[in-house]
This record gives sequence, structure tokens and C-alpha cells, in this order.
Amino acid sequence: MTKHHRSNSAGGTTPTRALIVGSTALFTDMLVHGLAVPVLPLLPAVVEEGPAATGVLFSSYAVAMIIATLFAGRMVDRLGPKTPLLLGLVGLAVATMLFATGGPYWLLLVARLAQGLAGGMSWVAALSLIAATTPFEKRGQAMGIAMSTITLGVLIGPPVAGFLVDHYGTAAPFLLAAALALADGVLRVVLIDGSPKVSDDPGGPASVMRVPGSLSIVLAIVVGAGVLSGIEPVLPVHLGATAQTVGLLFGLASLTAMVANPVVGYLVPKVSSKVLVGGGVVAAAASLLVIGWASALWGVCIGMALLGASSALLLAPATTLISEQGLRSDPPTLGGAFALYNFAYAAGLAGGPMLTGVAVQQLGFSSAMAVTTGVLAIIGCASLFKLPNQGAGTISRD
Repeated sequence: MTKHHRSNSAGGTTPTRALIVGSTALFTDMLVHGLAVPVLPLLPAVVEEGPAATGVLFSSYAVAMIIATLFAGRMVDRLGPKTPLLLGLVGLAVATMLFATGGPYWLLLVARLAQGLAGGMSWVAALSLIAATTPFEKRGQAMGIAMSTITLGVLIGPPVAGFLVDHYGTAAPFLLAAALALADGVLRVVLIDGSPKVSDDPGGPASVMRVPGSLSIVLAIVVGAGVLSGIEPVLPVHLGATAQTVGLLFGLASLTAMVANPVVGYLVPKVSSKVLVGGGVVAAAASLLVIGWASALWGVCIGMALLGASSALLLAPATTLISEQGLRSDPPTLGGAFALYNFAYAAGLAGGPMLTGVAVQQLGFSSAMAVTTGVLAIIGCASLFKLPNQGAGTISRD
């Protein structure tokens, strides 16, 4: 393995500043994503189009994010992360203002695509900024902190949106998002001095994907992201509840994930990854079945709590394992490892809503949850075959 040197924090951007800006960018993006969860499915323009169109609306964010990620990588290589960060900010501001109009459907779809493009730019640039200013030996820890802000944004977004909708109308969450984007932009301009580039991390996601076991990790991430995102477009309409109730339900899932994440993180080096991920697959399947057949709100609450636990069991080990895979790749790369994580996460965000939206429209809610359970269980079980095992500071394949 080649020796890695401290990255050049060009222009005076310190690792701390980079971590603040990068983490805030990720938090803002996922907060806006979370704000949309209890609002978009209940807008008249979306309800009129049906569950399948609602699934397309939610999936379009991730599809646009994947497309933007491909171009953002090249832009970061040529210009550094500051320009893509600012472009992402502009896209997010445009998206939030379009969402505030409330329709028609095609305009909301444009807004969702703009949000996804902005997210792709911001995610790649934020992680690249952290990688460019943080010593290689401390980069994994910094990346982990940044990725944890994603869960925080998802946690806060839905309940805040539900409260604002019930008290101030459907435009209120998106006006709040626009204000937060403005504050985020100030941080991006003030704290980033110059446009530092990574000089010691030349590998990309393709090199990490070639490491044995990476495909299994990718599949676990897809299931972890897909199971929660699949519920987002269909549950609000099925329940017929207020936006605040829907927001609190999704907040419950995210809160459970936040509480479970450190517990699972503690267990990662002590317990077989197959046990943790397998438990996540079981919890994900159980959650969808409980939600699909619950006849009372308390049953849905149990299902959402299981959903949050499944997210922690699937994604917490995957975050650790993917960084280890990056260190095993040739050349070693942490930036490429987390780029691969982003691709897998976005794939889950795209596939989950598309699957549930079409299934609900064709089969009804309960049957759709059963079908989705079967699909995710198959993918989840496939992820266990060559899943690397973390333990005692080393990785080995079972």
C-alpha cells in the first residue's frame, strides 16, 4: 500500500471549516428532502395523478442526483469543490421556490429534478471538500461525521413540515427551506477560501467496486435506502391523516434510526456483519408487513419504529465496511468509497418509490407492501453471500 500524505488545504480552508461546510450542505439537502415527505403526496396536483405518478415524483430526485453525480465528479476535478457547492445551492433555492407553488404536477416534477441535481452537486462537492482538506488517516472519521448529518436532516424534516403545513399552509415548509438554503450559502461562501483539490486519493468508485465483497455492501445500502423511501410517497395518502401526523410517523422512524445507529456502530467490530445486515433485512421485511396490514395507528407506529431500526442495522455496518473496502482498493481511496456509497444510496432512493408507487396503483396498499417486502428481501439476502466481515481492525470475507 502506498504511503499517504496530508492533503493540501489550499487557500487556507481548514479541515474543521471543510467539515462544517460539508456537513451543513448534506444536512440542508436531506432536511429539504425530509420537508417534502409529508407535503408532496397530499398536494391536490399530486393526488390527482395517482400513486404511480407520486412514486415517479419521489424517484425523480434520486435519478437526477445520480446523473448530477456523474458530472459533478468531473467538475470537482477541474474546478475544485467550491463552484459545484454554489451551483448546488442555486439549484436547491430554485427547487424550494417551485415547490412552494403547490403545482401543477409537471412543475413539481421539475422542482424535484432540480432538487436532485442540486443534491448530486452538493454531495459530491461536500465530500470532496472534506477529503481535500483532511489528512488521509483522519478522513474516514470525518466522512462518518458528515454522513451522520444526513440522518439528522431526515429526522427533523418530516415533523417540522407537518407542523408548518397544519398551522401555516403547504408553502410554509418550502419557504423555510429557502431561508435555510440562504444561510447555508453564506457558510459556503465565507468558510471556503479557495477551491482545494484532493491530491492523495486518486481512486474512484469503480476501483472500490472491484474489491471482493463490495457488491454485497452496495446491495445492503440499496435496501437500507429503498425501504424507507418506498414508504414516503404512498403512506400519507393511505392513512388519510394530517400532515403533522405523517411527519411525526416519519420522525419516529428517523429517531429510532438515530438511537440505534450508535448501538449498531458499537457492535460492528464485535458482531458478524452478516448477523447485523441479516437482522436489518428481517426488520425491514417485518416493518413493511406490519405497516401494510396495520388496522390502527399504533400498529403503523410499530412498523415505522422497525423501519428505523432496519435502517441502522443495514446502513451503519455498510458505512464502516465501505470505507474499509476503499482502503483495500488499488489505489486506496476513501473519496471513491463514499462516492460508491452515494450511488448505492441514490439507487435505493430511486427504486423504492417507483416500486411502491406502481404496486399500490395496481394491487392496493397491503398487497403492494407484501410485494415490496419480497423484492427487498431477495436483494437483502443476496447481499449476505459475500459480505465482508469487520472485526479486530481487519476485514476478511466469510
